[in-house]
Amino acid sequence: MTEDSSGKKTKPARRRQGPRRSEASRLAILEATREELVRSGWRKFSVDSVARNARASKQTIYRWWPATGSMCVEAAIGLIPSVTASTSSDTAARIAALIQPFETGTRNGNAHAVLRGALMAAGDEKAAGESWRNWMKSNIRAPLRLILAEMAAKQTIRRDYDIDEAVNLLISPAWHNLIVMRAPLKDGFAREQADRLLKALAP
Repeated sequence: MTEDSSGKKTKPARRRQGPRRSEASRLAILEATREELVRSGWRKFSVDSVARNARASKQTIYRWWPATGSMCVEAAIGLIPSVTASTSSDTAARIAALIQPFETGTRNGNAHAVLRGALMAAGDEKAAGESWRNWMKSNIRAPLRLILAEMAAKQTIRRDYDIDEAVNLLISPAWHNLIVMRAPLKDGFAREQADRLLKALAP
């Protein structure tokens, strides 16, 4: 108890910590999600286990992520470093820079297992698939379109390229490596794929 200017006793004001606590809880849930994906994979994923390890209620989890797969996708995307646009005059280097963070992310501890589970979730759940496609669109598809349009204008690649096919050529081997081979991407993967894409699009 404290006293105001008139001598009347009052209770001290409570500090508002709701947003800070909510963010801490959200981060704890995402970390527990990663641990569960490494331990159990997507097909045996347990929200109960996540709630227990994150010390959060299932109601909180479902309020923030109505689709469990979307939570897995968000947890996986959090392991991928931000894309840094390349200023290189080497076109292959600029393209490789778009997927280099993904390559690097797969070699961070058990991140490849987390990403594998997230990709499987994206294939099984509509909402999770949409979350993953939105990330791909913003971080790979859209910037790749700009690079290829510039190259097509300079006639260094053919003009009739298909952007979706180009994205598939660039990144699809990563899905095979993660899901089928169950392994992180090798060093140099991004550059190899960029070179292959440019070769495929040569006029």
